[in-house]
Amino acid sequence: MKRLILLFFTLCLSVTAMAKDVTLVAGLSLPPYIIQEANTGIEHDIVKEALVHKGHTLKLKYVPFARLVADYKKHDGAITINESSGAKGHYSGQVITYQNYAISLKKKNVSIDSIQDLKDKKVVAFNSATKYLGEEFAKVAKANPKYEEQGKQLLQVKMLYSGRSDAIVSDINIFKYYRKQVTDMDTSAKIVLHEIFPGTDYKVLFNDASLRDDFNAGLKELKASGRYQAIKDSYVK
Repeated sequence: MKRLILLFFTLCLSVTAMAKDVTLVAGLSLPPYIIQEANTGIEHDIVKEALVHKGHTLKLKYVPFARLVADYKKHDGAITINESSGAKGHYSGQVITYQNYAISLKKKNVSIDSIQDLKDKKVVAFNSATKYLGEEFAKVAKANPKYEEQGKQLLQVKMLYSGRSDAIVSDINIFKYYRKQVTDMDTSAKIVLHEIFPGTDYKVLFNDASLRDDFNAGLKELKASGRYQAIKDSYVK
């Protein structure tokens, strides 16, 4: 019996020793994915809970997004990153997908089947959309005098529902998050999601392969249990 008790405590100590505080570099606040002010958000919570699966704790170090690749080696890794960054290390499975749409009100009956269909419409996109949505979109936007960008995405949502735009361009979760924040106008009108942009999968980059494996195990459990979807829903529904 004493030997069994000793073995039990040895195993507990071993697990505790392997658990660690994990510091990951993250870009500045991008609600609802990363909410720096409250240290929360969809992506933050998913990564945190996946690490907890193996006893690890999460700490984010916030830096401008452009510094992720430069700074990740100084810590345990980085989030909101993928192989296209050129950063070398051990990438996790897919953590989150950013999916942009052209979004219109159903009652307006706007026809948008391609990026080219935006060329003659009043479009309000997020700030620097021409930088992130590809060359074709940038060309169409530049040639469209009715195109504009709005840095405050709450106002972008209001412009859609007030009829001041034919369509807005937004990530769907960002759109839903800010729609929940609107309290001074009706946002119940049905919308149409025009799927003219590819989604972008983001991962966690770890400097240590075993830490990556621990994270992947936790991420798999979150998805299988339904907790992954529950985290997302808590911010956008």
